[in-house]
Amino acid sequence: MAKRRRKKPAQKPWLRTAAALGLVVVLAGIIVIVLRGRGTSAGRGHATETDFGDRIRALAERRGAHPSGIDADDPIRKVNGVFVRHWAVSLPAGSVRGLTADLEAEAASWQGRFERRPVRHGDAAHLRISFGTEAFDIRLVAVPRRRPRRKSAATPLPTPPLPRPTPTLSPARRGKLAILLDDAGQSMELVPAAAALPEAVAVAVLPFLPHSVDTAAELHRTGHEIWLHLPMEPNGYPSRNPGPGAVLTSMSEEDVRRTVRSALNNVPFIVGVNNHMGSKATANLRVMTWVMQEISARGLAFLDSRTTAATVAEEAARAQGIHTGRRKVFLDNSSAEAAIERQLSEAIYRARREGSLIAIGHLHGPTLRVLERELPGISSRGIDLVPPSELVR
Repeated sequence: MAKRRRKKPAQKPWLRTAAALGLVVVLAGIIVIVLRGRGTSAGRGHATETDFGDRIRALAERRGAHPSGIDADDPIRKVNGVFVRHWAVSLPAGSVRGLTADLEAEAASWQGRFERRPVRHGDAAHLRISFGTEAFDIRLVAVPRRRPRRKSAATPLPTPPLPRPTPTLSPARRGKLAILLDDAGQSMELVPAAAALPEAVAVAVLPFLPHSVDTAAELHRTGHEIWLHLPMEPNGYPSRNPGPGAVLTSMSEEDVRRTVRSALNNVPFIVGVNNHMGSKATANLRVMTWVMQEISARGLAFLDSRTTAATVAEEAARAQGIHTGRRKVFLDNSSAEAAIERQLSEAIYRARREGSLIAIGHLHGPTLRVLERELPGISSRGIDLVPPSELVR
């Protein structure tokens, strides 16, 4: 006789629902933890190369450092393959220990290596924070607060100092001056006036513009040096747009290299490169290294336009063995011809005093008119006009 099978007790619907919800909650928690870990790691890795200096400055100012007491990235040296950025921070008395603790915690959150180095003074610190091929050498020192002196009612007010006169240079002292005119390629209207200037005046041509190639060809034909005016990302991008073919800090290494190569190929007859805008890009050592490697591969020079005091472009160029230099005077921050004449006189004086100098202007009507008037007599003012390639080393 067959045995009857026992019926399994029916499961209650609410138990199945509760079990399913519990499983969903557990899986969601695991996914959130994994994604959070990945996101933090990726985000920190990107920020390490671009923004850690901003964190140093922000933390120092929070501890009472005045902006004028923060000397950033001066100088930058490459030591054993590592770009070392040197910082010196002056702090109110008693703040060194607090900022040291802040930087140690910040370095840990950015996955950096934190070191304390020996110092001779008690209220001071020497720190090293490393991120692979980049490191920050930071010296902290306390500055005692000065007590204001009580002024007597009978004490006369001090006489303001008279402005120091500009030292007179010997008439026999000569200097070399190079002039580079930026922003060419937008129009052919001013090209004849530029072509009529002395051949030593060089022109930097923007890539991918309607007249980039024609401008470079015509000015090269008339004996002028041609430079690539490479667009780079400024602070405030994209509201401030450097134009087509710009190097952006958000680009991958492959995109940066492709962008630079395309621009180099677009403008013919170039002997070197200088940056157009670039206050953000030229402060990024990672991006500048990729840019300079492409420039070095072509055997070209680089001239740092210095659109920001935080630029590392010149140091990155020298690390790649590129002949490089820097702009020391802007001729036409003001479009008034009288102001341009004053800036040219400043460039002449400093070139004689320092031996040589590179000045940058723009392919604008007022600038061309001033140069047309002033350059024919520049030799009598103690200046030898030379192309920029002669002053890059």
